[in-house]
Amino acid sequence: MKAQKSILYLSIVLFSISLASCGSQKQSNKDFYSYHSKKLGVNLSGKEDKKLIKVMSEWKGSRYKYGGTTKSGTDCSGFVSSVYREVYGKKLHRTSRDMIKDVRKISKKNLDTGDLIFFKTSGRKISHVGIYIADNKFIHAASKGVVVNDLDQTYNKKAYYKSGKVK
Repeated sequence: MKAQKSILYLSIVLFSISLASCGSQKQSNKDFYSYHSKKLGVNLSGKEDKKLIKVMSEWKGSRYKYGGTTKSGTDCSGFVSSVYREVYGKKLHRTSRDMIKDVRKISKKNLDTGDLIFFKTSGRKISHVGIYIADNKFIHAASKGVVVNDLDQTYNKKAYYKSGKVK
């Protein structure tokens, strides 16, 4: 009888703990997305890939360095390739011009978090790449470092070329 009471008590304690952790997990998710929405300046829905959002947030503010691939200095393709390697274990081409080979092209209206956005900022060849976040915003390494910008900004609208989902 004593053993049955102990098992019943233990079951109640474990059930209570699982209920409590379930509620705190929801709050934790809410806090996560609220924090990163503010940090990135984007209205996140809460459905985005948490690891991708976290990693992109960690890169925000890194300085620009031509040819760089680290948080202490990166260029646009170095940033994108480093994020994809860290989050998904995928190796992408090193230059923005070649990264288009790593994607299946999609229309701008079908962008999802993590899709790549290509720009022609000088001349007729692809010269810039960024990662779509949400809410019409993307993150990229520009001359001011890793920043978040809106696709509807005049410069970005003019330079936009194509978008794609990484294969």
